[in-house]
Amino acid sequence: MTTKIKAPTSQSRHLPACRCSAQTGHTAQTLSMPAAELARASLAPATIRAYRSALYAWDTFLNDRAESDTLIAEYLTARYEAGTSPATCTQIVGAIRFRAKYQGYIDPIGPAAQRVLAGIRRRGRDRGRGQMDGLRWNEADTMVRIAQCDQTLAGLRDAAIIAVMSDALLRVSECTALNIEDLLQTDLPDGSARITVRHSKTDQEGRSSILYIGPTTATAVRAWLNASQIDDGPLFRRVRRGDHLGNGRLTDRSIRNIVKQRAAAAGVSGRFSGHSLRIGSAQSLATAGASVVEMQIAGRWRDTSMPAHYARAQLAGTGAVARLRYGCGNKK
Repeated sequence: MTTKIKAPTSQSRHLPACRCSAQTGHTAQTLSMPAAELARASLAPATIRAYRSALYAWDTFLNDRAESDTLIAEYLTARYEAGTSPATCTQIVGAIRFRAKYQGYIDPIGPAAQRVLAGIRRRGRDRGRGQMDGLRWNEADTMVRIAQCDQTLAGLRDAAIIAVMSDALLRVSECTALNIEDLLQTDLPDGSARITVRHSKTDQEGRSSILYIGPTTATAVRAWLNASQIDDGPLFRRVRRGDHLGNGRLTDRSIRNIVKQRAAAAGVSGRFSGHSLRIGSAQSLATAGASVVEMQIAGRWRDTSMPAHYARAQLAGTGAVARLRYGCGNKK
């Protein structure tokens, strides 16, 4: 049985309307605008964009039919047979489920869809683009040096971005969100500094984290600030053609492009994304002898599974057999 809560019309700008079949016998309730906005704020903007895209494709498949567990199962099967990865199928289910709950309907994901998704995950576990390559500490350092050699605003900015993301294991969204006031203790005796990450994928409530950046990274950040002469607002900004500083904050896409372009300029080969500096730092930590828990804390992951996955080759090289039988490990 389905109960609908009427949300304000402005929500349609974010998620298309749900096509669940309404049942009688329930009194419709009205969700206030503030409540609807708070519900939407439970997801990161990037997740909302991904959900919206998935839902438009799903609604096109529905072709005015009402959502049902069976149709969802058939749609997932069709997508999988067309080459879609298990991760994307899981995201589709998450989008359908979130929209139903957000717009006041009972969860339409039932036993059929759940079993099909479980089968997709099992049978398609090797499908997908695969993990992006990591940019390890030595590679990030090379990228920073070459960017600084440009002697341009864009070069100094890019050097600071790469250095900060490598030291702090930042997600792309965390880097774009940094403001000048998030820089802390920039005059410590050892030359290091601290930054505050106020929100993250694993900190939606904004409890914030204070992270370490090393002396060379702090120097790169100061060089960018001295050249740009900015003292408040976004830390990393657009630089227009002709090396003219803009006021606008860099986008996630801009950060990804900077990482890829600077890796190419440094002669580092591989499949890179904005996530590569985070992956590479986890791999470098593992090579240096960090435990999985230390890696989890440094990268602010919810549990140890992701850092262990990213650095599985490095962890094998520092494991018990490598250390105790062959005297290897702890080599950078």
